[in-house]
Amino acid sequence: MEDKNKADVMSDWKAEFTKRVQTESKSRKETFTFYDAIKKENHHTKRDKVFLSVVSFLNSEPLKNNDYVKFVSCYITTGYKLNVKYFRNNLKKLKEYYKKVDEANAKGETFNPFSIKAYKRYVLFMVLKFRGEYTSDLDEAFGVQTVGHREYNPLTNIPSVLRGELPFEVKEYDIKRAFPTFIDIELNTNHRANIYDTLNKKTFAYLLNSNATNGGADRNTILKEISKIYGNDSDKVCTLERFQTKGGAFLDFSKYEKEYIERFVVENNLAHYVRLHDGVFVLQETECKTTVFEKVEFSIKECIKPPIENEIVNFYTIDQNNKVYTSPTMYADFFIQENFLRISTPDDKIFLLKDTNNVVNFFNHNTDIVGFLKENIIEFGNSFDAVADTIARENFSVIKQGFLLIPSIELQYYTDTKNTFGLPFKNGFYYFEINDKGILKRKEYTDVKGFFAPHEIQSREFKYTDEVGMFEQFLIRVSIGLKEPEIQDHKNIIESFKTMFGYLCHNYKDATKNPCIVLTDMDADDETRNGRRGKTLISKAVQEVQESIIKGGKEFDSGYTHVFADLEKKHNVYIIDDVPAGFKYDDLYTNILGDISCQRKGLKAEAIKFQDAPKFVITSNWVVPYDEKNASTNGRFIEYKFTNYYNTRHTPKDEFKCAFFQDWNSDEWNRFYSFVFRCVILYLQKGIIKTEYNKTNDNYKAYFSNDAIHNEFHNCITVLMSGTTPFEFTVSDFLRVYNDKENPLRFEKMFTTKNTKKLIDAWVGKFNTENKDYYFEYNNRRKWIKVNK
Repeated sequence: MEDKNKADVMSDWKAEFTKRVQTESKSRKETFTFYDAIKKENHHTKRDKVFLSVVSFLNSEPLKNNDYVKFVSCYITTGYKLNVKYFRNNLKKLKEYYKKVDEANAKGETFNPFSIKAYKRYVLFMVLKFRGEYTSDLDEAFGVQTVGHREYNPLTNIPSVLRGELPFEVKEYDIKRAFPTFIDIELNTNHRANIYDTLNKKTFAYLLNSNATNGGADRNTILKEISKIYGNDSDKVCTLERFQTKGGAFLDFSKYEKEYIERFVVENNLAHYVRLHDGVFVLQETECKTTVFEKVEFSIKECIKPPIENEIVNFYTIDQNNKVYTSPTMYADFFIQENFLRISTPDDKIFLLKDTNNVVNFFNHNTDIVGFLKENIIEFGNSFDAVADTIARENFSVIKQGFLLIPSIELQYYTDTKNTFGLPFKNGFYYFEINDKGILKRKEYTDVKGFFAPHEIQSREFKYTDEVGMFEQFLIRVSIGLKEPEIQDHKNIIESFKTMFGYLCHNYKDATKNPCIVLTDMDADDETRNGRRGKTLISKAVQEVQESIIKGGKEFDSGYTHVFADLEKKHNVYIIDDVPAGFKYDDLYTNILGDISCQRKGLKAEAIKFQDAPKFVITSNWVVPYDEKNASTNGRFIEYKFTNYYNTRHTPKDEFKCAFFQDWNSDEWNRFYSFVFRCVILYLQKGIIKTEYNKTNDNYKAYFSNDAIHNEFHNCITVLMSGTTPFEFTVSDFLRVYNDKENPLRFEKMFTTKNTKKLIDAWVGKFNTENKDYYFEYNNRRKWIKVNK
């Protein structure tokens, strides 16, 4: 509470100063003010100049940039806490102030540790002291008094965080470990150096100051604790008289403070100083050579102002008149601090990223930057409004100039290498190197080269586990069904599926082997199309690992100019889901092993280089034909067939009692991503393992899925087989039968020189596997010849 009875030294001086200068200057002004007196410099005394320096300093509002004052005052005034991200000093101490405000509010009281009136009195007191203009008759006005052996003055009454807010630099000499030292003097011991190794400072002070007036204080308990240091001398420290007297220890030991401070002042010839309990404040330039007095040692506290613990850059400054100052450089430095990045682009436009953990998050600077800056104004009241008005005016001028000062960078997405693999989680980037035996490691994003597209994976904490999760069990079932997984052949199939999944999760592309993965159904017949085998879950699993783009099979038209219009460098996997029968796989040849031209609508085509292009995945409920003679096709596509373990009557949700991905908890996500790492390690160790399938029936079903073609083909074959003996025929023989003038279907052009050989090969393959008596062989004269078994 303020003492209303204290005289106001500054007001009294202003009145006396104004009247005296008016008289001495013989001014005839009817109204002669304090500001008139300031102008009459020839009539200013040395003392006047000291007072005027205080007036000038206080007019600059020195507390305006004190974060403790700003943050606590805002909370007291508005109930709103400013963003502690921009608090420069000790956050723990700020929270203690907040707690005291809350405690006072709960009692219906007001807590405000930063009295402006007390601060102004403190500044004037200190300036008068250090400028040699203080006289003892001012003691009463400043509340200077001695109680016991201690002096109380404006310095002792001001919060420590305001003590350095003066028009000059000061430092403090205080007694090191004062009370432990005084006890050593009394007992002739030397425990002061290591006393806090046994009892921490707070506990020791509590024990020393506990007395009979404290509820629950027990002398025997105190003696037991301090005996850890003083042994049998403990009762000489906590004497019965000290324990029974409130503040007894303090009263006894403070006499030593007074004695040694007086010795310190005398032996160092100090003329201008201010005492603070067991310390002495002097000007920064004052050098005290004598600091040791027997057991008592004085040490220096150089930094009286609260130390800066959080070096923070702001985009504005504001003076005592609420005038706001900004510059392009200040904005640029602030944007860089807030992780803004400027991307270098061919069209020479400004593209900004708000970088968090290397995630590419483009920032709409034209519309959103003012709102962002407003959220980061650390002011309240009129000062807040002044800054807000400034940034609104400067949006397309000074702020934009600040953007241009941000160094530009090229947008490069993170890529694995042929020997490494990593994933970006919320709690860090987890990765392994195959040369380190696949040991999983973690590093900070500042050490990761490259950016990541925004993805759900970045919101998940990760912890590796060897536990088998739902997805791993699911992958085993879709690969072998209910077959025994320990049998070697079945192990091989499971392993092949794992390498396939690892291949899709690893975003490095090898130009020599970069196949498109084709997921189909085991025993598909192209009639009933019994899907729901789990192929979509595989593609969804890949999407939970890598940034992917998915297109419906009917939606994807390889002949459409803008088919890749929405493909971007951030996409690592391109999924074509549920392609129809007759899908033109060959049309993807170039895209799988080469660059991809992305023709954006209304824009110039953009070429995505092979290294940045995605891997391809195709899913289908239809059988996929296979030409064993077509090496180029076979090298570009690898097929994986799903068992019918899962179907419309038995789904993964039925078995695991939850929807995959959607209903998983953090433990299940950890099992999933741990399995991803194991699959990628297996892939990097063994390559992508191809499961061999007998494609004879698949080819037949694929080429004869049309009933009309199926029936007419068999009609023509029957006619051919009823002819020559030994039986042999060519494509021309077959077409001659089909194009017979008596055949009404010849006009349908079902069979031509382009498709007939392929159809005959498919029919021969199925015939040869089913007929027990003979088979057909294709010779170098381009004929199929009947051969007996």
